[in-house]
Amino acid sequence: MKKIRNEMIKSFILSGVGLLTLLFILYKSISSFIIEQEIQKARLLAHTLLYTREYLAKVAPFVEVKNKKFHPFSLTPAYAVSQIAKTIQMKEHLYVKQTSDKYRDPQNKPNEHELTAIYYFKSHPNAKEFFQIHRGHENIKSEHLFYAYPLKIDRSCLKCHGPKKDIPKPLLNKIEKIYGDRAFGYKLGQIRGIISIKIPFSEIKHKVDILFLKLSLFLLFLYLLGIVLFTRINKLIFKDIDNINEYLQTKLAKNIYRPFKAKMNFFEFDIIKKGINSVVKSLKNYQKTLYKSLYYNELTGLPNRKKLIEIIKRKNYPLILLDIDSFKEINYFYGEEIANKLIKQVAERLRDYRTFHIKIDEFVILQRENISKDEIYELTKNLIKKLEEPYDIDDYSIIVKFRAGIAYTKRNFMRALSALDATRILNKDIAFCSEADQIRDSYQEHLIWLKKLKIAIEHNKIIPFYQPIYDQNRKICKYEALVRLIDEDGNVISPYFFLNVAKKSRLYFEITKQVIDKSFKKFEKNGTEFSVNLSTLDMENDNIKNFIIQKLKGFKNPKKISFEIVESEDIKNSKNAYEFIQQLKSFGCKILIDDFGSGYANFDYLLSLGADGLKIDGSLIKNILEDKNSQIVVNTIVNFAKEVNMQVIAEFVENEEIFEYLKNLGIDCFQGYYFSEPKEDIEI
Repeated sequence: MKKIRNEMIKSFILSGVGLLTLLFILYKSISSFIIEQEIQKARLLAHTLLYTREYLAKVAPFVEVKNKKFHPFSLTPAYAVSQIAKTIQMKEHLYVKQTSDKYRDPQNKPNEHELTAIYYFKSHPNAKEFFQIHRGHENIKSEHLFYAYPLKIDRSCLKCHGPKKDIPKPLLNKIEKIYGDRAFGYKLGQIRGIISIKIPFSEIKHKVDILFLKLSLFLLFLYLLGIVLFTRINKLIFKDIDNINEYLQTKLAKNIYRPFKAKMNFFEFDIIKKGINSVVKSLKNYQKTLYKSLYYNELTGLPNRKKLIEIIKRKNYPLILLDIDSFKEINYFYGEEIANKLIKQVAERLRDYRTFHIKIDEFVILQRENISKDEIYELTKNLIKKLEEPYDIDDYSIIVKFRAGIAYTKRNFMRALSALDATRILNKDIAFCSEADQIRDSYQEHLIWLKKLKIAIEHNKIIPFYQPIYDQNRKICKYEALVRLIDEDGNVISPYFFLNVAKKSRLYFEITKQVIDKSFKKFEKNGTEFSVNLSTLDMENDNIKNFIIQKLKGFKNPKKISFEIVESEDIKNSKNAYEFIQQLKSFGCKILIDDFGSGYANFDYLLSLGADGLKIDGSLIKNILEDKNSQIVVNTIVNFAKEVNMQVIAEFVENEEIFEYLKNLGIDCFQGYYFSEPKEDIEI
């Protein structure tokens, strides 16, 4: 891209070259003009001499020269004009000569250039003049302008220059006596000679130089004056441009929209200045509009999420994040117009606080830095109470519920969002970020176990461990298959760590399949009785139910299989579970209720289920020697089971004393670390 300054410099250089070219052309033009003037001067002189000749030709025949001092032919055109030419040459320092190739007077002998002119006229009869520029000759050494005018024979000339026979004898004798036998025999119209005028070039050059100098000085003056004016104007132009450029660089480029106040030197730049100020005004208005739309909520006029983020980036404030519960339902039921009016009224109730409207149904309130946890909790509680008062909108009285997440440490906004999420998970109105942290930590642990679980399933590392169940005579009556996970380091992991993760991630059913498949294969070839655990989830899943039925159909003696129903309280509301239990019983399988007595023991429900036995919950067994309540509950369960002919198994039997105590109560079977821990490899 071109620069104006560089173009200006080029313009100066080109104008200088142009001036020199102009001076050169001017010099040539002046030279041509002066030469033309000199030619005109020579032409005028030649015409003057010609007219003199014509006049003398008319007068001479009637005048007789009697004074012997004068030449006999003093008044003849040829002689008189020659004398006049000599006088002009002597007094005016101008070479004038009347000459002919047939000259009579030796002084009129033509030189080389004059002969050339004579021959030119003879070969060009109609030519009226001849001029050349010559470097000099024998008479005039310097450079000169040579002008020649033709002299033609007219009737008056024939008296002296015609055929001898036509010239009077006395005149002929007189001519021959003075000039000899020369210049006779001409005819009318023939070239007799020329008037030769030579103007020295020094005079022409002097005139040219004087005129050129005057014009050059005048032009140079105009040029310098133009440069001065141009430089001054250029300086003012660049001053205006620099002012505009400085404003653009220091203000507009940095988004500083202040009026452009610099004074302009030219009208055109003042128009640009007005245009810039008009644009700046528009930009400023647009900036205000954009700033408002960028940092403020259009509906409530409160600062928005972006504004909040900018503020808390600079300083970390404790904050309360308020959310209107079920706002979508309000919007759907009452319509958008009513919902918007509700939001405006909520914003109005929060005007006294440093409030931000971050989403249609979410508001943030910033608090002072030194507020305590108890203070911010009480403030939030009172705020929610105030916000949950009825809103009278049109013909409706609308009551809304609010939740609040509170954060008062680093990264408060994101932590407040987490706390708000925690209110839904924990089913609370107010939650602190610390509670959300606990949920997050639990979630992170969930992800870790999910990864371990996937790897274990892919690598066939879901393994059933078998714990023996003993009768009163300390003999093994059957085994319970308990699921274990073998991690990448070979560690045996209890289901306590991964079973809930499996249930939430749809991997639970794969665990059930692997335990059943491996347990059935383990006990298929012998008559040892064993049990596996089933949950309501399993019995609700058609895929698992079909899988178990197919396994039972292929098993030699299904009567040796017991299914321990865990989480049995959930079966009450499951018709599918009831039906599947009956289907299992149709194969001859036994149904045991696991962890009986851990909650409210519903004996009617136990009877309706058609269970073959029950396992007393370990929480009642492990403290039975010291806890009177546990003794009463266990005793009641045992008595009831005996009455309805159900087998009773006690788990968590940890020592000899517990075993003896339970045996004396009449419990049928025992399971616990007192006898054996669960093992992968057992001898059957």
